[in-house]
Amino acid sequence: MEDLLIKVNENTIGPLSIKKIEKLVQQGVLNPRDLVWDEAAQDWVPARQFVALQHLFGNSKAEPDFLHNKIYAVASGKGGVGKTVITAALGVGLATMGSAVILVDADFGGANLHTCMGILKPQYNFDDFYTHKRKPLTDFIVDTPVRNLRMISGSCGSITLVNPNYHQKQRLTRGLQTLQANHIIMDLGAGSDFNVIDLFLLADEHLLVVSTEPASIQEAFGFLKVCAWRGLKRALRKHLEALEIITAEEINRPGRLQLTVDDVLKKMPAVSAPAYSIAKSFLKSFRPKIILNKVQQKEDLDEGTAIVTAAADLLSLNVDYLGYISFDPKVSESVKNFKPFLLYDPKSPAAQDMAALIRVKLLGKKGFRELIEKRIWQKQIANFAYTYPEVDFTNNAVICSDACFYWEKCEFRNEGRACPVRHLESTFKE
Repeated sequence: MEDLLIKVNENTIGPLSIKKIEKLVQQGVLNPRDLVWDEAAQDWVPARQFVALQHLFGNSKAEPDFLHNKIYAVASGKGGVGKTVITAALGVGLATMGSAVILVDADFGGANLHTCMGILKPQYNFDDFYTHKRKPLTDFIVDTPVRNLRMISGSCGSITLVNPNYHQKQRLTRGLQTLQANHIIMDLGAGSDFNVIDLFLLADEHLLVVSTEPASIQEAFGFLKVCAWRGLKRALRKHLEALEIITAEEINRPGRLQLTVDDVLKKMPAVSAPAYSIAKSFLKSFRPKIILNKVQQKEDLDEGTAIVTAAADLLSLNVDYLGYISFDPKVSESVKNFKPFLLYDPKSPAAQDMAALIRVKLLGKKGFRELIEKRIWQKQIANFAYTYPEVDFTNNAVICSDACFYWEKCEFRNEGRACPVRHLESTFKE
C-alpha cells in the first residue's frame, strides 16, 4: 500500500508508511479523530474510519461506542448567564440516561464546575496535568457522586493557565480527543477570547448559553461573529488571496460589520474557486445551538429567534434555537447547596425544562416509546436526587469565637458556629 498523509492538529505529516503511523499511534501522537487523506474519496477522513488503519485502534466490542464519542462545548459571550450550572445539568442528565459522560472544566480563568457538582477540593485538576507533562489527561479524571459521570476539574486561581500557551493548548486538544466516553462536555470560559473560540470550534456540538438581558444578546452575536471570522481564517489559511479579501473588509471589528459575510464571500470566486468552496463548506458545517436561560416571560423567547435571524442574515451561519430554561429560584438554591439543579429539585420548572431540552431537542427522542423511557428516566433522576450526598462544609470550617483576630470589629459574632465570613477558608488551602 502507498504511504499515507495524516493531519494532526491541522498539521499535515507525511507521506508515512503504515509502520511509522503505527508508532505514532503507540506514542499517542495520532488518535482516532485525527485525519488521513483518502485518495479514493479525495477527502480527509477520521483515522478510525480508514480501513487500513482500523486495526491500530483496537477492535474489541467494548470500544466502538466510546470511539464514536461526541464532544460538546458550552460557551457564553458574557459571564453570569448560567453556563456552568447548565453544563453540570447536561452531564447529569446524559449520565442518568446510561451514557458514559466526562465533564471538562476548561474555564481556565475561573474554574468552578467542581463546586456545582459538590466537589469542593478535587483530587486532581489541570495544574496537575501540566505539571506531569508525560502523563495522559485520562490520569486526572475524578469520579462524581453520579454514576457514569466523571470530570476533569479546572484550576481555580492559576496564573499559569489563564492564558495557556500554544503547546499547552495542543496537549489539551490531543488529550480531549483520546478521552473514552460517549459524551465529553466542556465548560468554556466566558467571552470571545481566542482560547475559548478555538476550543468551541474543536467540538462536535457547539452550545451557546444566552440570557434574556440585552447585553447578553449583544455579546452572543459578537461571539458568533468572532467564531465565523476565526473559522474562516483557519479554513482558508492556505489560500492567501482569499484571506486578503476577508482581512481587507475587517468584518470582525466590533461594531463595524460593514458587509455581511455573504457579501464578502461573493468576491472569492474571482480569486479562487476552491477557496470559495472551502469557505461555504465551513459555514455550512458550523452549526451552533442557542440555549436561552433565565426566561421569565413568553416575550423573552423571541430573543432566541432574533439571534438565529441575525446570524443567518449577517454571518451566513445556520444557528439552531435549541430551547430555553425558565428563571427559577431553585437554581440559585442548588448552587448554594453544591448540587446540580437537575437533582436539587427534579420537579422544579428549570429542571423540567432541562429534561425536555436534553431528551427532545438535543437527543431527538420523541414518540410513544419515548413517553415510557421518560417515566423510567424521571424515576432514575428522583433516585439520584435522593441519594446524592449533601455537602457539609462546616466540618473543617473556622468556628466563630472571641479568639478570632477580627472579633472586636466583627458584626456577625456567631460564637460556636461556622464563621459566615471564613467558612470556606479550609477549601482555599492546599
